[in-house]
Amino acid sequence: MSPRIFAVVLVALCCVVSSRAGAAEAEPWPRWRGRDGAGNGGGRAFPRYWTERDWAWTATLPGRGHASPVIWQGRIFTASADEGAGKRFVSCHRLADGRLAWNREIAGPIERHHAQNSSASGSVAVDDSGVYWMWAVSDGLRVEAVAHDGTGRWRAELGPYAGEHGFGATPAVCGDLLIVPDDQDGQSAVVALETATGRERWRLRRDSGKTCYATPLVIEVEGSVQVILASAAHGLTGVDPRDGRVLWERRCLPKRAVSSPVRAGPLVVATCGDGGGDNTLVALRLPGGAGNAVQPRIEPAVAFALDRSVAPYVPTPLHVDDRLYLWGDRGVVTCVDPTTGRVIWRGRVGGTFSASPIAVGGTIRNVSADGEVVVIAAGDVFEVLGRTPLGAECRATPAVAGGRMVFRTVDRILALDATP
Repeated sequence: MSPRIFAVVLVALCCVVSSRAGAAEAEPWPRWRGRDGAGNGGGRAFPRYWTERDWAWTATLPGRGHASPVIWQGRIFTASADEGAGKRFVSCHRLADGRLAWNREIAGPIERHHAQNSSASGSVAVDDSGVYWMWAVSDGLRVEAVAHDGTGRWRAELGPYAGEHGFGATPAVCGDLLIVPDDQDGQSAVVALETATGRERWRLRRDSGKTCYATPLVIEVEGSVQVILASAAHGLTGVDPRDGRVLWERRCLPKRAVSSPVRAGPLVVATCGDGGGDNTLVALRLPGGAGNAVQPRIEPAVAFALDRSVAPYVPTPLHVDDRLYLWGDRGVVTCVDPTTGRVIWRGRVGGTFSASPIAVGGTIRNVSADGEVVVIAAGDVFEVLGRTPLGAECRATPAVAGGRMVFRTVDRILALDATP
């Protein structure tokens, strides 16, 4: 098969976000923050504020954690852990009524982690053949695949893992491959596993710096699929998913990358930082085509960069309707023109945030660590439209599919119906 034909086939199989708001409504939410991690929940309207009586349903999880929910064909998948009992869980609930369809228990040692982390912070990924999840224990990093009915398919052992804040990464599906980020204090790598068997297709060894938690971004650029990675040691890197070859790289993220890279038209945007607020946002111009023997690596140009005053650390930026929304960890939201980097407005919503914003029905929504849903207007004027308490800690990003918005607190999932 020629490289061109392979690329076309891979594009068809990979998660490619729709540019039509209406199409996003009908699609599943197969990974953290939906297709391509874009956070696009479509054009359907949801309540701006509501009460406990307005929930379609709520369900208690078997453990605790911060893994964001994903949705596929009327099923919600998420992860939790009972740290005292040394157990992790992957659970499946019905989107229609919240009933538990199945719960898979995984026994094993629980790693140490940061107070704001958990033993179930990494979200699952799902495709038409299965559900995939990764976690770390004292003796290494593991990846497991189960069928949609919870039946075990395969487990892969990827070697030792060391991270001062614990584990919290999320894999991404790209065609018939599962892209596994293994950024850590020890030997870092990105590993491509076959989704059907768990067999390793390729492994890209990486330098190690501050452990990063960015989810790989899978996108099409000028007819070719790229996997984009973010890390402190390498900055932003574009990889060919066929063989793990580096297409381009720019070392532009001097600190830990906790948020994930996102596409903003012809740009890829990423942030890095630390707990002290010394954050940076960088927007690179996506290089088209693949590297070759003459020019094996391209260094993309920087379109613009923003400093700590606007750049978030943990929440991932959101690009929608030609605007870039930066939801700060400390409750300040900034709207930016992604063509120039010009700040259009800044507004304070209050609270602290680890979850990432999503766009739905002309609004931008996020959930504070204290469990308050904040809804603001999308567009060139800052306006808070509503606030609703969830009643518990929340560091998970909401999901939208099938006319419902699903929230996850530390120990519950809750479903809200779209506006009639």
